[in-house]
Amino acid sequence: MTEAVFQAPKRRARVYESFEAPLPVLLSSQDEDRIIYRAELISHQVLVTDPAHTLTLYARGYFGKGVFSRARPEHVISQQWKYIGDRSVAVISSSEYQKRLSWARAALRMQGLEDESVNHALQILTKPVEFDIEEEESRGRVESQAGSVDASCEADLHLGPTETAGSQRQGNPVHDPLAEDYPEEPERLDRLAEPSVKCRRHDDWLAHCGCRAPDSQRRSPEPVQPDACEYVLVEEEGDSTEDNVSMDPLGRCVCRINPFPMMEYLQLSYEEAFFLVYALGCLSIYYSGEALSVAQVWTMFRSLQPNFSSSYAAYHYFRSKGWVPKSGIKYGTDLMLYRKGPPFYHASYSVVVERADVSFRSCSWRTLAALSRTTGNVSKELMLCYVITPSDLTEDMLSSPECVKRFTVQEVLLSRWVSSKERTEQEDV
Repeated sequence: MTEAVFQAPKRRARVYESFEAPLPVLLSSQDEDRIIYRAELISHQVLVTDPAHTLTLYARGYFGKGVFSRARPEHVISQQWKYIGDRSVAVISSSEYQKRLSWARAALRMQGLEDESVNHALQILTKPVEFDIEEEESRGRVESQAGSVDASCEADLHLGPTETAGSQRQGNPVHDPLAEDYPEEPERLDRLAEPSVKCRRHDDWLAHCGCRAPDSQRRSPEPVQPDACEYVLVEEEGDSTEDNVSMDPLGRCVCRINPFPMMEYLQLSYEEAFFLVYALGCLSIYYSGEALSVAQVWTMFRSLQPNFSSSYAAYHYFRSKGWVPKSGIKYGTDLMLYRKGPPFYHASYSVVVERADVSFRSCSWRTLAALSRTTGNVSKELMLCYVITPSDLTEDMLSSPECVKRFTVQEVLLSRWVSSKERTEQEDV
């Protein structure tokens, strides 16, 4: 075992987003720009349901993950969209619509409704919807004029359409310690620009592999309206129209109410949620409609996760050092440490958190060998993080989050000794 030494992380080859400055630490409760985000504790899960809060918390610090997405909360009902006037509506197949209709039927039955009431409700939902296209277009012209004013204000600030104040720090030696090693940032690509085009080289979607489509296949992404999930365009199998619905502007699609809309929520781990509540003071957690105090959140999280005090101490420690800790369950560890965030760098360290006290028991050598082999195969380093608790720390002291101040964190890197490699290095000397 050796002491932990910082290693320059490996950059990702392609970056699909701009870096934004993390959420600030509030110096006083009188800050004018103070925003308190809201989360709900539902079925032992901390969920952020407000779309604006969801995007901000993830973009500024990469807290949590989308419940329907791999990481960034970007789940959409469909990759294909069409305009009705100025309204962008998702296009789904008839089979997908029937599947959502069955979900809506099951949900209504779970509420104890009789079949007659369920059928009546579904009959209302399945009726085609007509929009006044001229009215939608006139509303769009008013919104576009307002957007042009915002664009002119943005130009006055000398920021590009995809450039933020936080992204200007990237590559600047004053703010970026690795600027000398990596003077040029990777090219930023648009993940949603080619959502449904196949890559012939990798046999995958372009949004996944990051390649660019030929100029003949490139197209602009469709903007998603906030109310776009309320309606869907269903691709009908027949050519006939229903209830005098005009099919000319929509092709063979019929606009209907979305019978089972699914909203993308942001799921926070207990450590992430408590860091936002306790360290940054920008999150309020509600349980059964009532806001919980910091002490109540601490007590509840400790009851739900027995090792929460030590795991949070490690999370708080690495966050304060500038790392972005994420769950390491995929690699059999507790945390994965990223510089700036997962979109920009691969994880540098796989961290196993151990509490060191009187009853301390370290991992077995077999477990350490397995973890070392796993992390080595994915080009990461294995780190043991010991959360050392003082001997006079009582259970009453652990009932308050102030006990975190008395913890000491010690990190140690564990490397695998390869005899053949060691022999080759000695021969070279």
